[in-house]
Amino acid sequence: MHERTQQNVLGELPAGDTRVVDRLRQQRRQRFVGRQRELAQLDQCARSDGPAVTFLHGMAGMGKSALLEVFEERLRARGVRALHLDARGFEPTPRGFCTALAGELGVQTAGREVGQAESALLSTEVMLALASTAGIAVLIVDHYELLRLLDSWLRADFVPQLPASVHLLLSGRHPPTTRWNTTDGWQTLVQGCALQALSEAESCELLERRHAPSSLVPAIVRFAQGHPVALELALAAAAERPGFDFDASDRTRVIASLAQLFLQDLADESVRQALEAACLVRRLGRSFLVSLLGPDAATQAMDRLAELGFVERTAEGLSLHPSVRQALEGELRAIDPVRHRELRRAAWQHMRQALASVGRAHLWQHAADALFLLEQDHIREAFFPSGRDLFVVERARDRDWPEIASIAASYDSLDGIAALEGFFRHARHAVHVARSERGELVAFYVLARSDQVPERVLASDPLIARWVDHYPNGNAPALLLRRLIAHPTHAARAEAYAACVLDLKRSYIENPHTTRLYAASSHPDAHPEWIPLGFQEQPELSVPGLARGGGPHSTYCLEFGSGGIFGWIGRLVDAQYESPQSFDSSLPPAETAPNPSPGFYLDEDLRRLIVDGSAVPLTPLLFNLLRYLSNHPSRVVERDELVQAVWGRGFVGSNVVDTAIRSLRKKLGAHASAIETVKGFGYRFSG
Repeated sequence: MHERTQQNVLGELPAGDTRVVDRLRQQRRQRFVGRQRELAQLDQCARSDGPAVTFLHGMAGMGKSALLEVFEERLRARGVRALHLDARGFEPTPRGFCTALAGELGVQTAGREVGQAESALLSTEVMLALASTAGIAVLIVDHYELLRLLDSWLRADFVPQLPASVHLLLSGRHPPTTRWNTTDGWQTLVQGCALQALSEAESCELLERRHAPSSLVPAIVRFAQGHPVALELALAAAAERPGFDFDASDRTRVIASLAQLFLQDLADESVRQALEAACLVRRLGRSFLVSLLGPDAATQAMDRLAELGFVERTAEGLSLHPSVRQALEGELRAIDPVRHRELRRAAWQHMRQALASVGRAHLWQHAADALFLLEQDHIREAFFPSGRDLFVVERARDRDWPEIASIAASYDSLDGIAALEGFFRHARHAVHVARSERGELVAFYVLARSDQVPERVLASDPLIARWVDHYPNGNAPALLLRRLIAHPTHAARAEAYAACVLDLKRSYIENPHTTRLYAASSHPDAHPEWIPLGFQEQPELSVPGLARGGGPHSTYCLEFGSGGIFGWIGRLVDAQYESPQSFDSSLPPAETAPNPSPGFYLDEDLRRLIVDGSAVPLTPLLFNLLRYLSNHPSRVVERDELVQAVWGRGFVGSNVVDTAIRSLRKKLGAHASAIETVKGFGYRFSG
């Protein structure tokens, strides 16, 4: 719960009483210095003729959140209503955004699940509540870099519907994408406000307010180069290690070296352990810390960490500055890799229990916690990219079809292009395009739900029709990724493709209970990144004649299982931090697992299969499946036992198990007979 919401719920305290949150605010105000130019620019948001949208942007640790807090106080002093959303607290979807805003406005959403059918109604209620606000109101969204999936929706759908009296302030690490400044009509309604480093005078003032020894102030100022977090770290290092030589020039090296030094010299062991835990997780909650340290030590450690200038206390727990987190984790990984992994494993075991019981409203935060622990960078990067957007992904427009057809012609036959045109004409909501900063259409994707495909599309697209017919009727629809392709010769085709991949993740989040994703590919090697994610080819679903030259469009399926998208994420992390205690106590240690056969064996260190001397990559699921079977040779392993031990769920559907076994046999090649089917019971490994 946000600090502002806490105040509303708890009510007013008697005169003279204060809360801890009030003391925290006072401390932050005391540390705030300078920024008069930026405040003057932000003040324009409170004017009736001010910009409709303002972007406050600057690198991590530059003090954006502190500036927003001071700015909100100025708004309240002028009688201007300030609404504050923290992007870390809700899922990056239109539904998540509107639900969070409804809570800030007092629109009742408690007790009801906001499904897709209610999203439009909720958006209308939010707009009516905003319109009822007297005078100017400023809607502030902090940590906007986490809402990259919503950028096009905000520009094209949300902001145009805002009452003219409501101005939007978006605060994040990156400047606005070019579409905000190049789309007709927006140029005069958008302003940018870049947050720069503190001046030498402002840096000295901040250190004086923090009671820094006057003899060290000049050296610390030179050392930190105006970066607020570097100033805080330098001051903390000076307190822990008197006589430290502040001789450095690179700001990144400053933060890294000071963070490492601070960890090494921290005297309080419980605080040190808490700081180590905090650098490994997205957010450090008290319950996890209690499991590590016990209740009393956990409370003291959290209070001590909250006093540090590079640690932020939020409603969800403690969060380290990203630069500090990266530096501390790198140091821990280098000097004590065993403890590094054990702490991450302990964090996941704690989160796994929470993920299994959390409600829909908080599901995305817990899934984000799990993704943060995932060591497969390509998956984590797909959900939380670290780079700046080079492409804007948005719904296709009327004039986009010639460019879409031109890209498709490099991969598809005339029949295949005609099938895509059916989507463009009759299901435009499913077609999204990636545009460069110059407005070039470089890639596109077509994604629909199995229960929302128009009859005209089913009649014109045999592949979609086969998918819909193949998917069993259930409580949750399947997602149908009909096409995902980029211009074959464009220099930035890989970046455009990646932008589309990122954007379609929003559909995963909006449909958390879907159990399957179908995806089309022109040839087996077209999407090599799919295999590590768990996609399996389904040859029986291929349709000839759709690819260029008359070839087939192959079908790949990703089984999310009964837990949906977040259950799939959980299983990915399960496979990474697997241990005998968390799966099956009868499993022997990895190093003593028997070799399945003279012709093939599992390489435990590299998590791959060696078949007749050649390395064969395995997904985490297939690796764990083969290891479990090979550790229980010559006996029948029932499907339910496999599901519990490998998938970690009570039910995923027998077809999911059968599909995985078929894929594993395909990997084994000539040794596929090592896995024998025992009809009516399960499987026997006879290698």
